[in-house]
Amino acid sequence: MSETVAASAQPHAEEPPLVRVTDVTKIYESEGGVVMALRGVSLTIAAGELVAIVGASGSGKSTLMNVLGCLDRPTSGTYELAGVELGQRGLDARAVARNRVIGFVFQGFHLLARTTALENVELPLLYRGLSRRERRAAAIAALEAVGLGPRMHHTPNQLSGGQQQRVAIARALVTNPPLILADEPTGNLDTRTSYEVLALLQELQRTRGITIVLVTHEQEIAACADRVITVRDGRILSDIRHAARDARAALAALPPVDTAGERGEGPEHARSLPALPTLASHALALAAFAGGTALAAAWAQYTFQQVAWPAPLLGGLALEMVALRKHLPARELPGSTGHCLDVALRQTFANLLLVLPLLWWRGLELFPGVWGDRWRAALFGPMPGALGVVAVHVLLLLAAKQAFFELGRKGSAA
Repeated sequence: MSETVAASAQPHAEEPPLVRVTDVTKIYESEGGVVMALRGVSLTIAAGELVAIVGASGSGKSTLMNVLGCLDRPTSGTYELAGVELGQRGLDARAVARNRVIGFVFQGFHLLARTTALENVELPLLYRGLSRRERRAAAIAALEAVGLGPRMHHTPNQLSGGQQQRVAIARALVTNPPLILADEPTGNLDTRTSYEVLALLQELQRTRGITIVLVTHEQEIAACADRVITVRDGRILSDIRHAARDARAALAALPPVDTAGERGEGPEHARSLPALPTLASHALALAAFAGGTALAAAWAQYTFQQVAWPAPLLGGLALEMVALRKHLPARELPGSTGHCLDVALRQTFANLLLVLPLLWWRGLELFPGVWGDRWRAALFGPMPGALGVVAVHVLLLLAAKQAFFELGRKGSAA
């Protein structure tokens, strides 16, 4: 079938295009033979355009995206970005272009699971060598631009699919690139969330003048672009400009939903989990333990009443539970390891409260004599008591975090 191109004149014809691909060919060699993924592809994309590249699986659209993103070099032909030829540059030059000129949005989000949205967005700036203050300010601005300012300290498993994709878009925006490449950005999202993401991309294109190229196999998604390039068998089959469908209007036309769960945001109880303890609450609880231990040591020294040890220390334990208990995830989620950890943690504290008095009160009979006093001091004295307190505190923190993350994952998947 002969190649047909139904494209009108380029907007801003007097300005050089942001992207210029000239007669690009890409050949892969494999055990099965030679595969020609691109066959003499030529196209230009002006600054500020929203372009969709569509095609069936194996058509070459992903290969073309890889060339545009400097992830792969063409076998022949040239690729110019902002007037600079990048197609035949080395790895270092292409890596610099990816970090400074191109932003990427992927179908699978590619977020670091155990770091917050803010830290994920900061990552590209870390490779630039920016200071922590500069990275933080730029990341906050990018997250606020995509409407996630209130969720910046949440980890990916505490965010819905649409929110995770917004974090990925913020990460692409944080370097202020002139070009954003989105590879199936709505592939893992439902219809409503897909239009929400597209509405955001359209807003960025219209308000900031960012050039956006997205790869998709869905015609409904491609209809929201100003221009649709169809690829087949490694060639451009058609290049058509049309009036883009407004994604926000398409979103408003969708039928309303009854529950947040249908929007992929997870159950209400999973989204309302308590925040993890702050550094101040940890310091307060640890100070309560240290104060209790010091008070016990002073009491024992001046009154020679070894049986007085448990009272202040148990008071410190109680203060620890008061300081941190509200932060532990007590939401009941069937089959959740996190909930089991929460229950086990409270049971451990109960056992500790029961065992400690027995150890101290029975200590005089368990270790009689001089060596008994030394053993008693080594096992139940102020220093081992303080170390035990710190160890319990650290274990509590780790268990609470694990329970929190586990509940978040279960809630997001439910």
